[in-house]
Amino acid sequence: MKKSILTKAAAAALATIAGVSVAHAQHAPAAPAPTHSTSWTGTVGEDRFGDARFKMRGRFQYDVQSNDWDVLNEDGTRTYLRRAFLGVQGRLTEHWRYKVDFILSPGDDAAGQVGVDDAFLEYVGDDWSIVIGEHNITSPLEDRISSLDIPFIERSSVINAFEYGRAAGVGFITGGANWSFSTALQGDSLNNADTNFAADERTSVSGRFTFAPIFEASPEGVTLVHLGVTARARDIGGDAASRYRTRPLNGRGTRWIDAGAGLAGESDTSFGAELALQRGAFGLQAEYHMLDGETVGGAEYEFSGYYVDAYWSLTGESRAYRGNQGSFGAIAPTRPFGTEGGWGHMMLSARYDYIDLSDPAGGGARGEQTAYSVGLDWVPVDHVRFKLNYALSEMDRTVGADDEAAIITLRSQFDF
Repeated sequence: MKKSILTKAAAAALATIAGVSVAHAQHAPAAPAPTHSTSWTGTVGEDRFGDARFKMRGRFQYDVQSNDWDVLNEDGTRTYLRRAFLGVQGRLTEHWRYKVDFILSPGDDAAGQVGVDDAFLEYVGDDWSIVIGEHNITSPLEDRISSLDIPFIERSSVINAFEYGRAAGVGFITGGANWSFSTALQGDSLNNADTNFAADERTSVSGRFTFAPIFEASPEGVTLVHLGVTARARDIGGDAASRYRTRPLNGRGTRWIDAGAGLAGESDTSFGAELALQRGAFGLQAEYHMLDGETVGGAEYEFSGYYVDAYWSLTGESRAYRGNQGSFGAIAPTRPFGTEGGWGHMMLSARYDYIDLSDPAGGGARGEQTAYSVGLDWVPVDHVRFKLNYALSEMDRTVGADDEAAIITLRSQFDF
């Protein structure tokens, strides 16, 4: 009996609410329909529907390289596809954003292989955001700069050897006009094979803080002092041991210095310091990193490395700096090639690069590498770039033969 009365009362209440809702809907003004538009910036357009955004993106980098080694028989000239990305980015609402870049590898041994670069969902607040997926938000300065915009064809030895880069996980970012802070908890990369489900995957905790005590942008250029620190602690879990090794600067061949041959790294901790200076057309960028680790057998090892870059824009443009990310972006030429008196953007660069992987805990190929490089960049129009690099790498093994490699590389690239 009571159940019947309660049921009838609930039905009457629902009917009353429904009637009020209908009456309200009849008198309430209709919500305006979302507007739809497409905007173009000279490349692929961005589609807009209300708060939603959608944009195709991609990049293509094609290299021609000539190698000359003293000892190793790896002389010759090769052409290869360095990177081919195709992806999308946009937002679902004002706060929910996404970015997915697929890596296409037609020249890879595994024909038709497809990987991911950035692949994440992001919730954006007023001055902070949370990122879930494959990302590198806590990576050091050089790795935070897109491969499209770094001064040289390849990143420095220490950035590559210490395995900085993207991995899947969750991260937090905040910042202001001249500072940034990010932290992340990450596991393995989405590009690594899904095997060994009986063991935990590698994990890392990392953070980065940047501050620009001087950051002034004007029509004459950018004046900048950038300072930054990074830290990372990793554990391999049940995955393959870490391996620390490096190729000759800007090369794609053999890694002559390889501390990982015989070294099974189980865990490591790395610390880094960043410095960047900019005064109009002139700039300097440098990083120092040190890494302490422990092998599966309990042996400890310590490696370190650094690089110093100096560059000069022959046509006067400054590198674009983003204070809330603590990184540099693309350079758009002031006078694009083909316009009256325009030659595009041209930049000369020089690099000193050093890495020490000679700790006794390493294998027989451990040692040090010192490299020197000069480069010329030409950006005829926005989103198109040509890079010519010459690099000389001196590789000194602790045990066995030393070697030296001179490498010349020409890159053609475009992005949209």
